[in-house]
Amino acid sequence: MGWRWEKVRARTGLIAAAVVIVALALVAGFLATRGGGGKTTATSPPATHTTAAGSTGGGGAAKPKEITLNIGLMVDKSGPTSGVGRPYAEGAEAAFKYFNEKGVYTRDGVRVKLNYIERDYGYNPTRAKQYYNEFRDQYHVAAIVGWGTADTEQLSSQVAKDKILYISASYSAKLVPQPYNFFPAPDYSTQACAAVTWMAQKKPGATLVLMYDHTVAYSKSPIPAIKAMAEKLGLKVYDVNLPLRASDADAENAVQQASQYKPDFIWCGNTISSCSRAAKAMAKYGLNAVMVANVWGFDERFPQLAGGSSQLAGHVAGVSPWRWPEGMQDKPGYREVFEAAKMAGKKVNLRFMQGFMNVWLLVKAIERTDSKTLMEKKGEALKEALESSCNGQPIKLGDITPPMRYCPGNHLPFRSSYIVVWDGKSFKFEGPITPSGVDCVKVTNEAEK
Repeated sequence: MGWRWEKVRARTGLIAAAVVIVALALVAGFLATRGGGGKTTATSPPATHTTAAGSTGGGGAAKPKEITLNIGLMVDKSGPTSGVGRPYAEGAEAAFKYFNEKGVYTRDGVRVKLNYIERDYGYNPTRAKQYYNEFRDQYHVAAIVGWGTADTEQLSSQVAKDKILYISASYSAKLVPQPYNFFPAPDYSTQACAAVTWMAQKKPGATLVLMYDHTVAYSKSPIPAIKAMAEKLGLKVYDVNLPLRASDADAENAVQQASQYKPDFIWCGNTISSCSRAAKAMAKYGLNAVMVANVWGFDERFPQLAGGSSQLAGHVAGVSPWRWPEGMQDKPGYREVFEAAKMAGKKVNLRFMQGFMNVWLLVKAIERTDSKTLMEKKGEALKEALESSCNGQPIKLGDITPPMRYCPGNHLPFRSSYIVVWDGKSFKFEGPITPSGVDCVKVTNEAEK
């Protein structure tokens, strides 16, 4: 009987072991269906095509642990605006790296990986359209972080049709009423109206020369609003053409033309390359006026690019919706910018910060969505998330921006801007100034009809 007893005991042990293995498998299967911050497995379906469920029971799909969003990044590293476009692109690239490592989460706790596809379109609207089609058709992007005015304006109706969120470096007033276009700043026209308000405060009845490229959409964008505000405030206005790709000779010719009007102020509506050349020509010919450049025409490099002449002290300035990052690294918002730059091995300047801010605005939209809605509606969900700030909690990028509200049909998040004046040793911020008396967005858009 002994051998039979041993046989029974062996069978019993095998049965017990089998029961334990089955139990462990069931527990592991249950844990695998729970939400969390871990990575999806290689056998999981593509995250951007997965349908999330709010429950793990009843046969529904489990909430994913991580999802991936494809994002288009349109930049100018080789075209006529590359002088500001390259550091902007570096800021955006660093932001994607920073937020991916830090972790971006939907409001229901699902981690979102940002997979960006970058294209340098060289400030060519035709090429921008080609890359847009690639982003949409090949990569099925949920959002695009874009660049220029002409291309962004031209794509705005298609973006709305395709329901792709578009956060641009163009702050054109034409984009303010567009349903899928956003930016974390006042539009160009509102910024320019703040500059004209400042000029009128400094010298009532002043003469203003508008110096800009008469053929470029970005340069022309705020001109109707500037003229309307100048008329309202009693300033005399004249126009002079300054090419966006101006040579020193072009800049000198523009300044000599401006001199005949004996201006008190000059508005430079191009980017920093041509604006700084014009300022150098002002010093060369002794034009005693104050140049105020738009947001892309003036930054930390301006005095050096303009020749460093002592004559420029108090005679060059620029518009900025935000305080610049220098000296602000311990402030909320700026601190994140500096952390991202350190991680990427890059230097922080205004342009880097602007690129970072646009990606951060996208992250803010993601944080206001839930994973199910985000995966099902993508760009539409992100649009609705930003517009939830209209009557709900406003959006802030730390201390960089004031509270921002985006309302359906009106994506103007705030209206104030600083005037940044070079005094020969440092930059002085005056303001913020909020223009009044003229609806600068409305004037710009009506002028285009």
